[in-house]
Amino acid sequence: MSPAPSERKSWGPLIATIDLLFLVVAFFTLMLFFVQKEREQTRMQLNQVQESLAGAMPATAETPEARGNALVNLVERLMNLQREDQDRQAQAQRQDERRRTRKTVRVNYEVLPGGRIQFEGKAYTPQEFRNLVVAPMRKDSWLAFRAYAPPRTPFGEVVATR
Repeated sequence: MSPAPSERKSWGPLIATIDLLFLVVAFFTLMLFFVQKEREQTRMQLNQVQESLAGAMPATAETPEARGNALVNLVERLMNLQREDQDRQAQAQRQDERRRTRKTVRVNYEVLPGGRIQFEGKAYTPQEFRNLVVAPMRKDSWLAFRAYAPPRTPFGEVVATR
């Protein structure tokens, strides 16, 4: 009679556990790194604010009233800057709203060999095309241009007529 073969022990669960522990340690190490970096940035910003406040206070202000006036002036200046920033943001928002509400028109035209532009069955010179077609459309629409030229037209001539 032969003895029973010994069972082999699998290393799979142990390797998976070691990998998982490595990932957890790596995650927390990266998290500590980013938290420390953020703390350093915050500390630098705080130092800059303190320096700007110290610079805003007059050096000869010995009385509390003079310090108070300097602080009031600083607060007024900060409020003006904030108001200007809000005005700029409101203007940008209005401009964006106008852009979104304007319709877009696609202008498909063909550049003919003589430098003329064919649009909706009519041929124009580049100046006529700009004055009679493009200028009126630009008043109420965004234009998306798409030009076509036959292969026999040289590229330089097409570019020069646009």
